[in-house]
Amino acid sequence: MQNEKRIVIIGAGVAGLSAGIYAEQHGFHAILLEKNPSVGGMCTGWYRKGFYLDGCVHWLTGTKEGTFLNEMWKNVDAFRTQDDILYLPSWGTFEYEGQKVILWRDLDRAEKEWKEISPVDSKMIHKFFKMVKDFTKVELPLDLPLSMIPLNRKIGLGMKVLSVWPSYLKTMFISCEEFAAKFKSPAIRFALTKAQIGEGNLFSMIYSYATVVMGDGGIPVGASKPMVERMKEKFIALGGTLKLNANVDSVIIDNGVAKGVKLINGEEYQADYVVSCLDTNYTLKRLLRDQYKFPAFQKRFDDPVRHQAPSCMLMHFSVKKNNNLPIPYTFECEPFNVAGNDINHLTIRSYAYDETFTRGDKTVLSVMVDQSNVDYPYWRKLSKNRAMYLKIKQEIAEEVKSRILKKLPDIGELETLDVSTPYTFNHYVNTSNGVYMSFLFSKRDAMFAHSGLLRGLKNFYLSGQWLQGPGGLPIAMTQGKFAIQRICKKEKLSFVFSPVPQKKKA
Repeated sequence: MQNEKRIVIIGAGVAGLSAGIYAEQHGFHAILLEKNPSVGGMCTGWYRKGFYLDGCVHWLTGTKEGTFLNEMWKNVDAFRTQDDILYLPSWGTFEYEGQKVILWRDLDRAEKEWKEISPVDSKMIHKFFKMVKDFTKVELPLDLPLSMIPLNRKIGLGMKVLSVWPSYLKTMFISCEEFAAKFKSPAIRFALTKAQIGEGNLFSMIYSYATVVMGDGGIPVGASKPMVERMKEKFIALGGTLKLNANVDSVIIDNGVAKGVKLINGEEYQADYVVSCLDTNYTLKRLLRDQYKFPAFQKRFDDPVRHQAPSCMLMHFSVKKNNNLPIPYTFECEPFNVAGNDINHLTIRSYAYDETFTRGDKTVLSVMVDQSNVDYPYWRKLSKNRAMYLKIKQEIAEEVKSRILKKLPDIGELETLDVSTPYTFNHYVNTSNGVYMSFLFSKRDAMFAHSGLLRGLKNFYLSGQWLQGPGGLPIAMTQGKFAIQRICKKEKLSFVFSPVPQKKKA
């Protein structure tokens, strides 16, 4: 299967690393170009004041042994064995007016506790947990692009979906807020509306919870950075070429065929195929100079109010390790303003469960403050005044810290380690409007998926989480693989799902 064809891959995030590994395993020579001094893209971690901070992984779909995703994650060395995975007992604890509502992984326990909290809501509570149980039966077909799935398997998938069709219809076209309004309990309403960031539909929230319930939402030890470093090591061991600090300026195109890329410093890389694993809008507007249209995506990007994508302020603090906090823990708080939005709750996460985040008797506490693509203009404008930008970040961190200490006076001293904003995400990985995932499922918009092919441009493939809503790491990894599957099909090469390495280069 060895050949001399070269694939240039732009962006060494999870999608780019996946594409590079699968390209090398199928006989191509992959050249992976990354503008930053390290790999990972949005899947990253960094150090502040001696503490390791994670910027991405809170739970990961594909940690359940025997699933397609599990096999794929292991093939790219994101984790190597099940011993690399940690499991938390719940998907979250939500406290409202002193009442705690917990989304336990044990559904029977959760349903029983919810009914004890609000007996009057027993019928609706049972309906909710019935829908969660239904979605534990469905595994997304992420081993092959939809167009390549054989007909007999499509029929089988259709039958599985049909078995949970009533739950699908009940959840896809209703928001979490609308569903929560059917409950009498204020605490349960609070939990249902705060379980996921942004204004996604009920389906996305319940499906996420179901994933964790079925044991498919564990956390790799060390979270983001060790995960992508293992992927990088595998890519290099297979013979791939990695170029860091290599900022791509444009795609080289000759008579409608992609021939390689040009870096900002003028350096060029020739190739038989080009795969862009960057933000789709950045690729279309910047790298392709807005010459090729992608209407299905553009109409979403041009209407951020209707088609929202999640962002956040991400803060990290140090805290005493023995803090006995639920993980994660969401509670109401006195409102404060961020980018014109009143924030009335906080979600905090103690990393005491993972020694990677420990320094002495302290661990890391992270806080996500909800933002979205519609908030990015505020942060972009503010960033132009560096002193004011830093001042506002620090002021908001102090507001957050004061509310945590008011809620949890026994937690001990909190030291601010780092504060990131939507502008940080844009600056670091060129993500449009500073978001960290693709468009949310809403009650007005069904699932979005695209082949990654652009009309009028040959040998060029879009890849990454933007091609299939709502994005995230599993979508990024599988879309990287999909790009290589499509190239293999064009080259009339057999694609092996989890291949034995085909070659080693000196």
